[in-house]
Amino acid sequence: MKIIGIRPSSFTGEDKSQISGRNIYLTYPLEKGEGHGSERIFVTDAKLNLWPYQPKVGDEVNVSYNRYGRCDGMSKV
Repeated sequence: MKIIGIRPSSFTGEDKSQISGRNIYLTYPLEKGEGHGSERIFVTDAKLNLWPYQPKVGDEVNVSYNRYGRCDGMSKV
């Protein structure tokens, strides 16, 4: 996957707490068909600060997901 954009985001959660993070936009080659697919991943600033790798536009990355389908890690290829 390749990072093509990073946008800050902030919103109020269900418990009225303020949540801030980053929307990370990625592209990847389609396995079936032609061209590329795209995906947006939201990562909170708190989680992002714990990662050894800090995402940057243009980087090729591997994304890992937890059992709930949420991003729990990212590493540069």
